[in-house]
Amino acid sequence: MGKNRLIIITTSLLITITTALFAQGEKPQNIYRVTVNSRYVIENGERTSKYYAIGQLISDSLGRLHTEIDYNWKTRYPDNYRWHYFDGQTKVKTDYFFKENLKYFKVFSHNANHQLETLSLFLVTDSDTTLAVREEHTYDDQGNRVRSIGYNQKGKRGFRVRYKYDDNNTEIQRKVRGKRAIPSDSIMSLKRVVEYDTLNRIVNELVEVQKYDMPKETKHKFYKYDDKGNVVEKVITDKISNKTIRKEYVYRRDNRLQGLRIYDSNDNLLDYQAWRYEIYRTANRTHRVFE
Repeated sequence: MGKNRLIIITTSLLITITTALFAQGEKPQNIYRVTVNSRYVIENGERTSKYYAIGQLISDSLGRLHTEIDYNWKTRYPDNYRWHYFDGQTKVKTDYFFKENLKYFKVFSHNANHQLETLSLFLVTDSDTTLAVREEHTYDDQGNRVRSIGYNQKGKRGFRVRYKYDDNNTEIQRKVRGKRAIPSDSIMSLKRVVEYDTLNRIVNELVEVQKYDMPKETKHKFYKYDDKGNVVEKVITDKISNKTIRKEYVYRRDNRLQGLRIYDSNDNLLDYQAWRYEIYRTANRTHRVFE
């Protein structure tokens, strides 16, 4: 038996076991809709005709996104991917693979309003699976998350999170108290100062984020919109207001993203990406339709 085949069988067995233990539900198998994200090769600041896939989103016929794939830009190989499991239309578990190895998974439960009520993060090694953190979330009448409590693998409270929102229900502050566990998104503090236009769209925001064991990051973001409310330009500056990056977005008539161009502070083209949307109407995937 080849090494790759052994890895696939072992991984599949582990997925089956962990799914049975930690979540009711299954990963949808059929492929109906595929979104392909490609990147063009840039030479001398210009886009060439060469492009390669850097990502895929795969959904079933019920619209459930069950597989996300990241392709290595240098090797063109799908090193990293995520598998989502569902109970009906509700996502109950996600497996995270890096370099084709299962590194961790998250298990979700939801309340009667379909809001995320608990999140459990499990770390996976060759010899063990351990609980890193279990979070419990509480919401207000507007559906905003207002409080979270995190527990460590011993069941002891590891942290408490408080959230604050403005009149537009935009999160403007997050404070984490406690050090016995780390939030699943690693955010230890967040501050946001937001300015809106007359249509209550964010036109600029100053965001400060502190992640666990990382330096504080401060970014100033400016947004422009088209007549349909889509973001067509995003300019990101550092904390001393030097322009660092500019992103231009292009949309199809159905408002789905079609293209992204990224420029540096001197307006040199850094990245050019495109999206393609496909439908497979037969189980053997011999008939592909471009949407």
